[in-house]
Amino acid sequence: MKQYIPQDLYNQILKNIPIGCVDIAIIFKGKILLIKRKDSPAKGQWWLPGGRVLKGEMMKNTALRKAREEVGIQCHAGPIICTAETIFPDGPYKIPVHSINSCFLVYPVNENITVKIDPTHSSDYKWVDSIPENIHPYIKKCLIGAGLQ
Repeated sequence: MKQYIPQDLYNQILKNIPIGCVDIAIIFKGKILLIKRKDSPAKGQWWLPGGRVLKGEMMKNTALRKAREEVGIQCHAGPIICTAETIFPDGPYKIPVHSINSCFLVYPVNENITVKIDPTHSSDYKWVDSIPENIHPYIKKCLIGAGLQ
């Protein structure tokens, strides 16, 4: 069971230190899954599924957990294809956020997949086989690392 820290302490952490995050490039039939974010930062932007690494959780396990939680897909983890930092002035709770992100290439366990986005955090999804225009530079680097042009 996940244990969360009190909100006031979390806000202090957001204000003072970078947050470790894992994103995932799910590759299926030559395409990568993007989700449309409902949360800040990057609200309303196409992004890769992902999120914070929990204390004691290996990054590879975070990648697999985020695939299950955010899009309902059981995956195998591949390599890290991009590591970068993002800094947003519009983070959660109106607190600027600085995150250190590692993007894993992941593969569905089986061929029969159904995307089930978490509606509390995402409003839509799409599979892409090329890099969309106006995508965030970090996501562009991840998509290039996943083999898209």
